[in-house]
Amino acid sequence: MSTLHTATHYQRSLYGATGGRASGVTVGAAVRMRGHTDPRRVRAALAALTARHEALRTTLTRPGTSTAAHQVVGEHTPPDLREVSLATIEPKEREAACAALLQAELRRPFVLADSPLVRALLVTLADDDRVFAVIGHHAIMDGWSAGVIRDDFRYLYEHGPGAPLAPPALHLADYAAWEAELSDDPATREHWRAVLADARPRLSFPRETPAVGTLARTTPHPLPLDHGPALDALRPLMAEHRASTTAVLLAALAAALRDHATDERITVGVMRSNRRQREVRATVGFLAGHVPVTVDLSGDPSCATLVGRAADAYDRAITRPAPAGVLRASLPDVGPGPLFDVSLNYSAGERRPDAVVTGAGTTFSPFDLAHEGPTDHPWWDGASLLDFQVRSDPAGRFAGVLVADATVFGDRAAARFAGRFTAALRRVAEHPGDRLGDLGATREPVR
Repeated sequence: MSTLHTATHYQRSLYGATGGRASGVTVGAAVRMRGHTDPRRVRAALAALTARHEALRTTLTRPGTSTAAHQVVGEHTPPDLREVSLATIEPKEREAACAALLQAELRRPFVLADSPLVRALLVTLADDDRVFAVIGHHAIMDGWSAGVIRDDFRYLYEHGPGAPLAPPALHLADYAAWEAELSDDPATREHWRAVLADARPRLSFPRETPAVGTLARTTPHPLPLDHGPALDALRPLMAEHRASTTAVLLAALAAALRDHATDERITVGVMRSNRRQREVRATVGFLAGHVPVTVDLSGDPSCATLVGRAADAYDRAITRPAPAGVLRASLPDVGPGPLFDVSLNYSAGERRPDAVVTGAGTTFSPFDLAHEGPTDHPWWDGASLLDFQVRSDPAGRFAGVLVADATVFGDRAAARFAGRFTAALRRVAEHPGDRLGDLGATREPVR
């Protein structure tokens, strides 16, 4: 029996932007399986995974005369498992063929209205080498969810559907109910209205930005962070100013974009996983969201001073949850487009349980599955014109991409922004006493 629930703000925005039609905003979770792999155990693990996580059997609908989408949590029926064999092609070509196949599946859109929002594949490269992948729409999955799925699938494959795995304490529908309650809270609305009353988040970029619901084309550009500092080089500055890695990256981003600030302040949408509470760490669902952080650039501060300002601003901002619906109503002059001109998404390289593990005669390891090329999709709340996505590995090395709105920024302009960010981060690490005026950057043309 299916159950109707309140939808999250992002689900409603996505549904409204597309009218419930096709949407290619997807996320994938994939596991490499080497050794003896039993497809029957794969199917059993997939069925148990689907039964365990409500999000994997959630669809969206607009019931009756309702103007907003709702979540429908269905029965414990797993998605069809598509099996593809690449064992007949040349061995040296199989890796590329597998990557291309999964990229195609990642780019294949989902129809949002009353349709499944997840699919699963088992790709055979050889008798002892397979890749299992779950691809879902962002309406029901985020990057954290991918790690949860990989961990749970491995455990359920090894121990069977009856594995002693504690059920998630909360599901996506519970999160949506909490979000709706918070959005209706007068104190929360008033807090963000006051915080953002004097903030001018818009930078001096063209204002012909796409409205929510129009088609946008985003292109990822590598951040040349292999030429920048490692995390260890930032630790003295972090300790001095009690700053997190996110705050240091935020300071570098503000420094890199200072010539586009209109009033010596920059407001950045900083992505938060919203997974601090233990109860939601095992939840599959899109729980992540942006919190606005306004960094003060006035007075030509030193890089070190800017780090301290960014740390203070970030610490103040994250004390209260910031649902996107509340922010859209509170941000002045935000207009119909993305909430932020610029966003920052940092993920730390923790040693997760989903690293190489052996069980039931099979060795499991994470298989990288992320969008590699341009993506067309309708804008939805939370998107930005420039999204700096940075990650660090367990050794503290940084990497990442700049995802740019290709309708506003050409490839050359986006590449220059990526380079400026890396240069600013290096300057913060190596010359914290230098002032912003010493960085010597000039305003970048956007095209």
